Amino acid sequence: MNRTKLLLVGGFLGAGKTSLLWRAANLLRQRGERVGLITNDQAAGLVDTAFLEGGENLVREVSGSCFCCNFPGFAAAISSLAEQNGGGVIVAEPVGSCTDLSATLMQPLKEKYAAEIDLAPLTVLADPARLRGILDGTASAAAYIGEKQFEEADILLINKLDLLGAEEAAVLAERAAARWPRARVMTASAAAGEGVRAWLDEVLRRQPAGTHLAEVDYDTYAEGEAAYGWLNASYVPEAAPALDAMPAKLLAALGAAFDARNAAVGHVKFLLQSGCCRWVGNLTGRSETASLRKSACPTREPSLTVNARVELSPDELRELVTSAVAAAMEGVPYRESAMRCLIPGRPNPTYRCSTVAAGAEFAG
Repeated sequence: MNRTKLLLVGGFLGAGKTSLLWRAANLLRQRGERVGLITNDQAAGLVDTAFLEGGENLVREVSGSCFCCNFPGFAAAISSLAEQNGGGVIVAEPVGSCTDLSATLMQPLKEKYAAEIDLAPLTVLADPARLRGILDGTASAAAYIGEKQFEEADILLINKLDLLGAEEAAVLAERAAARWPRARVMTASAAAGEGVRAWLDEVLRRQPAGTHLAEVDYDTYAEGEAAYGWLNASYVPEAAPALDAMPAKLLAALGAAFDARNAAVGHVKFLLQSGCCRWVGNLTGRSETASLRKSACPTREPSLTVNARVELSPDELRELVTSAVAAAMEGVPYRESAMRCLIPGRPNPTYRCSTVAAGAEFAG
């Protein structure tokens, strides 16, 4: 079997990892590469997986825990895609609240799979607002996780360039480079496609991967993860013709509910599929961050998937999401088909290396 090229893209909730994976997969296919994608979540029923499967992508989902805490599941997903593609390129997206990836994923991969995998540099995606908050010392309770993600990055990719002026982007990149000098700082807009090709060229070139480790206090790390309630829910609408107005109503209802509680939003997203259309809604903060995209998709039975990571208790989060869905679905019969609400448990990685392994790097 041909060797597999593996690109690992970390970054906090709402940084835009799924949009980057989608862009990267399209560019790689244009270059004639066989592509596989791996998503990750604390529970099943992931919007990202359903969204990415809507294209031409081969997707595997590792759910129930992060890659770090289920390394065998991650390795099995890699093996499955590599076998189906005869090698190819795999782009993997860990849980957004996960850090210590260099010690728990990059080094074990180099030690155990050097004969099978060419490992690209660890990319960590940064949302400009969260990055600025960490640099200014004004970020939320989970700032520790974001800071450690940047600390271990080989490449720190500042996303959402379309929301920044040129001077603002340059200053932010300069500040990030000064704070985390071991990372190669780049900028991109995954949504608009700007800078993605340059980033992809960079990670596909031969260069060291997993070059350093972050010093992570697992008590503080666990506290940061536990600050967020985690909800994955699925619904089945029974009146598809009446759904066109529903996505905007749901996005507004969710934004208003979290704003009213002054709840810090890590990421809230939903995917509505109905007939030949699908809508993807996103919140990465207060309601003004809301975005809604509509696109064509193969004919599907109506379905709604909602994922929410918000600084609320699971019970509060369930109540607010359930009420928002009911308000948006007013007049449309529907049923709840799945609901999982939790607080992530303490991270317990399968492997955690204390030194940087040599391993095989990208062969170019």
